[in-house]
Amino acid sequence: MTVETWIPTSFLQEIADKVQRQERVTEEEGLRLFSCNTPEEQEAIRRLADHVRKRKNGDLVHFASSLFIYPTNLCELNCPFCSFYAKPGWEKAWYLTPAQVEEKIRKHAHMELTEIHIVGGLWRDCNLDYYEELFPRIHSVDPNLHIKALTAVEYDFLAKLHGISIEEVFQKMMSWGLGSLPGGGAEILVEEIRKKIAPGKITSDEYLAIHKIAHKLGLRSNVTMLFGHIESNADIVSHLCRVRELQDETGGFQTFIPLKFGEENNALGKRKNRLKGKSLPLVYAISRLMLDNISHLKVLWNYIGIETGLEMLKWGGNDLSSTNTEEKVIEMAGGVRVQMDRKKMEELICQAGRTPLLTHSGALP
Repeated sequence: MTVETWIPTSFLQEIADKVQRQERVTEEEGLRLFSCNTPEEQEAIRRLADHVRKRKNGDLVHFASSLFIYPTNLCELNCPFCSFYAKPGWEKAWYLTPAQVEEKIRKHAHMELTEIHIVGGLWRDCNLDYYEELFPRIHSVDPNLHIKALTAVEYDFLAKLHGISIEEVFQKMMSWGLGSLPGGGAEILVEEIRKKIAPGKITSDEYLAIHKIAHKLGLRSNVTMLFGHIESNADIVSHLCRVRELQDETGGFQTFIPLKFGEENNALGKRKNRLKGKSLPLVYAISRLMLDNISHLKVLWNYIGIETGLEMLKWGGNDLSSTNTEEKVIEMAGGVRVQMDRKKMEELICQAGRTPLLTHSGALP
């Protein structure tokens, strides 16, 4: 890339040249990007990330018409960052039978759903027998509905519960209708931090290994990063590098999703040293610049508000998530309780100067 007047430093010119040549941003360079604090530097980073976004996806902004299903919020874990979980007897606890889930989907069938997103707590009643009944019930409503279901943490739980391998769990779930995996449970792929925010949860290596098995079997998955709690910029960059390394090997990650920590109704939210909101755009842009081998960068607008979400489309984002029907995890962590119909999503994307494309996780290029 030729020297541009909007590139204020020699370092950012080096990054711009790499972007032009489609060369990889190193871990050291990624960390250095976080130290670019002036408005001119950050605008240059934004423009570079937007350049990568446009090269990969043009002006298309993907979104799904999703119904979120949470079979239960009962959970054997008690992660400090979680506002979702409950214990038996708690007023906020719930458990849905497969028949109740089917009823819920039928009630929302008029909304032109493209995808059913299923995650929940680690609970013995939500076992393989449960999903063997549930998935066919979903497809009895509409056989074209894409089922994106369960985090790596849940697959680990099911394998241990039934005494079988992760691969066997996936094979069974695929035979019943599983289409892809969400990316939850990654949190931050740095063990020192992970042990503090998610004690008892699977390790970083285990999370990546489970996704590797899924990719080997032909399943595609998303991958997340929870930021804005006690992690450092170096931890963020390390997380990005670990994701990038597995993607080099499998090519199975279709979307990267930065998750801004929701600080309400959980123990971790009371701690200090949280990431300031002004750093949010840099996380998106640096993610886009470093993850050269992942096609899509998803913006969860209900984490950050629709106005900020639309702004992140200028910082490398190309996927505005979904209509978010019945989403609860973010709401319970202090997020924005908003769902949006297809028409409004398309209108907002057009107003942002982009082209909306309704899709689902199984149809992303």
